[in-house]
Amino acid sequence: MLYHNVRVTAHVLRFIDAIALAGPSLAVWMVGANAGLWSVDSWHGALVFAAVQMAAFVALASRLHVYHPRRTEDLPVELFVLFEVALYAAGVGAFAALVFATGVSGRACLWGFAAGLAVLLGLRFAMRLAIRRARRLGGDERVWLLVGHNARAAEIAAEILRNPHYGIRIEEVVDVAGSDSCRAAMPDGVKLSVLPDVAAFRSLVSSRVIDEVVVTLPMRSRYDTISRILEMCSDAGISVKLRPEAFETSGYSTEVSLVGTIPMVTHYNGPSNYGHLFLKRVVDVIGSAAGLVLLLPFFAIVALLVKLDSAGPAFFRQTRVGLHGRHFEMVKFRSMVKDAPKLREKIAVANERDGTAFKIRNDSRVTRVGRWLRKYHVDELPQLWNVLVGDMSLVGPRPLPVKEAHGNEWWQRRRLTMPPGLTCLWQLEDDPGIPFREWMELDMRYIDSWSLWLDFKLIARTFATVLRGNGW
Repeated sequence: MLYHNVRVTAHVLRFIDAIALAGPSLAVWMVGANAGLWSVDSWHGALVFAAVQMAAFVALASRLHVYHPRRTEDLPVELFVLFEVALYAAGVGAFAALVFATGVSGRACLWGFAAGLAVLLGLRFAMRLAIRRARRLGGDERVWLLVGHNARAAEIAAEILRNPHYGIRIEEVVDVAGSDSCRAAMPDGVKLSVLPDVAAFRSLVSSRVIDEVVVTLPMRSRYDTISRILEMCSDAGISVKLRPEAFETSGYSTEVSLVGTIPMVTHYNGPSNYGHLFLKRVVDVIGSAAGLVLLLPFFAIVALLVKLDSAGPAFFRQTRVGLHGRHFEMVKFRSMVKDAPKLREKIAVANERDGTAFKIRNDSRVTRVGRWLRKYHVDELPQLWNVLVGDMSLVGPRPLPVKEAHGNEWWQRRRLTMPPGLTCLWQLEDDPGIPFREWMELDMRYIDSWSLWLDFKLIARTFATVLRGNGW
């Protein structure tokens, strides 16, 4: 049984892959040394690099659970995972060679890693092609029994039939009498039947070759039936697959995680690539720190102008709503008179914004220096401090004051799933009077399409927007 052998040998495969990654680096070193590309005395460093790289690969692959069955996964996903682990392992190996060896050639490490990566990915690519060919020809077959005659079962069946390289054969789709699920048309060639009761499931499974049972019955109305099926399959040692969406909601993604040793299903939306989110934070820290250092003399001049222009502090602090509703003190240059918050109610009738937002083009509370600060958004620059300490990001939905945030429509609260930022899509519209609902929709578009590249583009475009001086 190829499937059984793959599962059993998966633990050995990580060592084979580690050798495939580290072995070529030694071969490359020997070839390069003979060709005079680097010193022959660097053999000790090459050994350290290869050995540590191999150990790091095994450790990281085990820790990240890389070697789990990937029968139904896309090949590019598998190759990218291997690339990531190999890259991290090479980094650890290069660091170890630098610390524990002398005469290490960075060029040798780089070429060694490139050769090892090519061998590793090439072997995996060839192995997967061979296995997929065998599955298309009927080898390594897994037999599934689908329980539930509904749209979920039809979707799964269609996916399997479209991808013969999965090596999965659908034995049958069965339903249990009394099910209130909506029937759906099954793909051609898929057998259908109805069991009189859940007890008949035991007889069916005992008389067939079934590797896995896939349950698509509705969780809420058929909970007892599903529980009985799970018990029977557990007693018989048969694997069971269940879709994790106990409560399906459009727009949600789902993952299974542990609370201690307790498995939990998490529904979430918003960006979930934590590696890229970490890089976003790195960019925030570096960008805000550099900005604060470079702009410090300019800040001193602006602060002095604010103080000379009107009574009151140079900086204005206000409580804003941030990530998932957290409150934080946002700082900016004061652009209004000292008692501006107390005077707001008196001029509320002049508000030119819809929704919960408040803004007046010719606000009488704005000082002379404040008008210039607002025109070029200079008053916002101290928020680089909020970015540095983690309350905000360089790019993200603008943080609203508490009263305005709490007055939003419920769907608009999703903008709080990303840290608030100095700039975002709506600011690039260069229209402070943009309708509030459109502003919120632009924030949602940013969240749904977020990427590091998008952040870099928005930062670049923000400079052009600021220079046009249309703020008020």
